[in-house]
Amino acid sequence: MKVTREMKIKEVLEMNEEKVLSTLFMLAPEFERLNYPKLRRAMSGRVSVEQAAKIARVPLTEMLYVLNLALGETESEISAELFLSDWKDFEYTDTNLPVKPLEIANVKDTDAQVVFVDLMPQAEEKRDPMPAIAKGLVSLKNPTDVLLIRHPFDPIPLREMFARRQNLASWAEERKSGEWFVYFYRPLEKATVAAHPPVRNKVFLKAIAAIA
Repeated sequence: MKVTREMKIKEVLEMNEEKVLSTLFMLAPEFERLNYPKLRRAMSGRVSVEQAAKIARVPLTEMLYVLNLALGETESEISAELFLSDWKDFEYTDTNLPVKPLEIANVKDTDAQVVFVDLMPQAEEKRDPMPAIAKGLVSLKNPTDVLLIRHPFDPIPLREMFARRQNLASWAEERKSGEWFVYFYRPLEKATVAAHPPVRNKVFLKAIAAIA
């Protein structure tokens, strides 16, 4: 396959920008921000194909399938390679807890320990949200401080980056369509992790059955 899970969206766009953009737009409205050159330059280098699948809330194999198909790979070639994928790649799993984690269970949006960053204006004006996020991050002074951002979609790449680089756990909720509130906080040493049941995907059953 031309497109692999670890590739950045920027690399995929370089193969055929028009076809890749139209494919991403078809998958999820969140990717329409890539239609704006400044945002595309800022964001496409931060997001991997695997993270893009999480943003779109589709299985990784579906993302790989449609992107490779758009770039000229044949269905049989793609299916043969996807057949070797881990079974987890054929599912989208929501790993977000259905209720607030213990560390922020009693935290209210208006509490003094909460640093609130509203990114909706940046989204509406098609501006890069990272400067505002970085400013909010440096405002966290105490271990119990919480960074709360309001965002038009679940920012999976940001959450993964903060977990990796800042050791910040996160929890997100979509309070209404296109309006996400994401909490970043210091996790307890023995914090538990739970996930929603996986959503089974049937997009590739015919292709897999044909080569099995």
